[in-house]
Amino acid sequence: MMVRLICALVLGLVCLAVPDGARAQELTLRWLGADGQVALEKTLTLAEIDTLPQVTIDTSTPWTEGVQRFTGPSLGALAALGGRPVREAKVMALNDYVAPIPAEDWKEHGAILTTRVDGKTMRVRDKGPFWVMYPIDSDPALRQQYYQSRMVWQVKSIDFSAQ
Repeated sequence: MMVRLICALVLGLVCLAVPDGARAQELTLRWLGADGQVALEKTLTLAEIDTLPQVTIDTSTPWTEGVQRFTGPSLGALAALGGRPVREAKVMALNDYVAPIPAEDWKEHGAILTTRVDGKTMRVRDKGPFWVMYPIDSDPALRQQYYQSRMVWQVKSIDFSAQ
């Protein structure tokens, strides 16, 4: 009897430690002050992200087959939610990979945070729930490793640095 109770408790704790599907589709945004400290933090659900203006990019990538349709808000729209000028976004993936993306990338190249590929939300195993995308077919320069290293998938959070 005691063994069953202990097994049930352990199973319950394991279930609590595993994020559910809804939590996996949340994005944490932080705006850092000039001192590098968090001045503002917001956690957005997929439904809240969907209320932002959506941008569509039709492009191929080195990681997918053929041209696909990537849809989501521009990084600039996300940055603007903080109500302060931003010079850079540090995008963090679920595996703790971090890529700094200068504001020029969303202003000049139209980088977006993809929420859907070909109209479907993305599972973690499919590079989701969020993926930074550039219109790489429209500009050969964006095919360079320099930009590809910024196309973070499985995005969990973005830190925006003050200008």
